[in-house]
Amino acid sequence: MPINKSAFIRYRIIDSCLTNPMRRYPTMQDILAKIETQLGTSISPSMFSKDIQQMKQMFHAPIRYDRGRNGYCYDEEGFSIREFPLTHEEVQALDYSTALLQQLKGTRMFQHFENAINKVIEGYRLSPILGKSESQILQVEEPLRTDSSRWLEKILTAIVERTALQIAYQGFGREEKTHTMSAYLLKEYRNRWYLIGYSSRAKNILVMALDRINDVQPSPEPYVSAPDFSPADFFRYSIGITQVHGTKPEQVILSFSQAQAPYILSQPMHHSQTVIQENANELRISLHVYLTPELRMAILSYGPEVQVIEPVSLRDEIAGLIADMGRKYTDQ
Repeated sequence: MPINKSAFIRYRIIDSCLTNPMRRYPTMQDILAKIETQLGTSISPSMFSKDIQQMKQMFHAPIRYDRGRNGYCYDEEGFSIREFPLTHEEVQALDYSTALLQQLKGTRMFQHFENAINKVIEGYRLSPILGKSESQILQVEEPLRTDSSRWLEKILTAIVERTALQIAYQGFGREEKTHTMSAYLLKEYRNRWYLIGYSSRAKNILVMALDRINDVQPSPEPYVSAPDFSPADFFRYSIGITQVHGTKPEQVILSFSQAQAPYILSQPMHHSQTVIQENANELRISLHVYLTPELRMAILSYGPEVQVIEPVSLRDEIAGLIADMGRKYTDQ
């Protein structure tokens, strides 16, 4: 069972009391007072008893109550949960998390994560599995551009602390505009980070690419909450980041070649993907999505392995784009 943060801190405080050579056999009252001093909050005797039982079960801590001395101790000299080793699988999990956090590389946030994980591993005197080029076993896709990473920490902090931001934003080919933003979500798509939040200027929820943000400053304006905002609902019908909430999602039917079929089945294009039919000639699927630029790009990326069946408007549009591409190669 995973240990929550506050419980683990209590275990460490109890452990420090039991290993303190200057005060052997601390009483329950001694330990409860220490917990209250360090945590700023008290716990009940029953919670203390549960913590003792959890330490026995999870760390095999040899905790014993000495009736003669009216206090607690470790039966095994030199025992401490600080010396309790991580399992091989747990070390792997820590190492993998460092690799996955590479998308935050270049920010102080990433450095804090990386340093914390490395300290844990080094504290147990265990060699990292990753992080060395000669022994790398996990590689994640890293962005070539890092323009957006400088804003990640400020925006994430504002989301957590629910404070408004003043953001200078300049879309491609447009003039810079300043928005007072109440940030709700950070979303990564194809190695670019995006901020989703409420703009007091636009009086609507906007999506901003972080690499098009010129400046981020705290705003004295109040944070605007959106109790009905749900990331899952906001992107429910989207492939990619573009939002067209003013329209309705459509049923898109695509026919893939059998050569492409295993890849589409093993990695669906969208959570709404359903198989209409599969035979020796084709895999036909249905999607319930907005007709976004990202959807068009995804379809075109499969080249001759895919054919749009419905809607007719999308089929004609893709056919027109393919014809334009053909002319670029034939009209010399």
